[in-house]
Amino acid sequence: MNNILLEIGGKEYYFDIDKLASEVQYENDKKIVDSESSEINDLATLKIDVTKYEMYRDLIGTILTPNDIILDNKMGMMALNELPIPFKLSFNTLLMKGIIKEL
Repeated sequence: MNNILLEIGGKEYYFDIDKLASEVQYENDKKIVDSESSEINDLATLKIDVTKYEMYRDLIGTILTPNDIILDNKMGMMALNELPIPFKLSFNTLLMKGIIKEL
């Protein structure tokens, strides 16, 4: 499998989908009380922070959008310096938040 992985700056990266899901969710502490039986039931709904979701969606979209720059991995850091600023900011943010991880 190592021969099909793509490198960025000599390293392989991947999106951690579980980390992404945990970043956009927040806990639900609401409970429903059934008035007839006086039972307490947990409200089983998924709550998502829309601001985080939209921001991560845009950051990932920026990285996955093809651009016209052709990079030579043999040039290393010099080639990475030629990337557009939106790509750099998106990649760095997702890397720092643990959404992109190095293999």
